[in-house]
Amino acid sequence: MSITVLLSAHSFCQTTDNVSAKSQFVIDKLVDSSIIGMSIELNEYFILMDSIDSKTSKNSGYRIQVFSSSGPNAKKDALQSQSDFLKIYRDYPSYTKWNYPNWVVRLGDYRTQLEAMEFHNEITSLFPASFIVKDEINVQ
Repeated sequence: MSITVLLSAHSFCQTTDNVSAKSQFVIDKLVDSSIIGMSIELNEYFILMDSIDSKTSKNSGYRIQVFSSSGPNAKKDALQSQSDFLKIYRDYPSYTKWNYPNWVVRLGDYRTQLEAMEFHNEITSLFPASFIVKDEINVQ
């Protein structure tokens, strides 16, 4: 019985006399070119998105809200409020937008609350119910 165990143990042993440890890599040109093509396409996409972002970049900042209303005439009233502002301050940016459930008019693109407060103090007599809000602003 001991001979059988020794013979069976010897038959499962492996020899490493003629084995080389070389790795071979085969590059599939079809797969490789699609990866490069994808990389170029992604690069072009990122370049395009960067150029768009630089033109229409939005950052967190502050605006002054001078009007907010809902109802059947809210849009017309918002546009009138914006028009009243633009008659006096033609060079200042103003935005009328639907902010569910209200139409709102917001003024300016201020990076800091202090900048917004300076202009808010100037227009408080014209828009006594106005206040400063945090919003996405256009960066120029």
